[in-house]
Amino acid sequence: MYTELLETVSGQRPTPEPSATERSALDEVLRCRSELEQGVQPGMDPDTVPVVLALHVGYDVALLDLARLVGIDTDPSRFEQPQQERERLERALHQLGISLQTATGAEEPVPEPS
Repeated sequence: MYTELLETVSGQRPTPEPSATERSALDEVLRCRSELEQGVQPGMDPDTVPVVLALHVGYDVALLDLARLVGIDTDPSRFEQPQQERERLERALHQLGISLQTATGAEEPVPEPS
């Protein structure tokens, strides 16, 4: 089900412009990752599944875009086990010298919602 949701969201996004750069895609990944690490904003119910799900989907779509831009083979169907595919992509990006370190200094895989 998550793969279907991710595919739908990913398919609704405009195709990246030919001028899209690795830097702009990385900036989007880092922004989404930071939001995910910060979690639910004050005033929101932290147990609200749609909010947590939206944060994960946003990060995964940005991760897909960056991975494709730098030539890493992936697509939404590989997110059957989301955490495993995230970790695979994060490792592959790291091997290419692309750091996913955010302002908090964290570079560990992003945890699954509980």
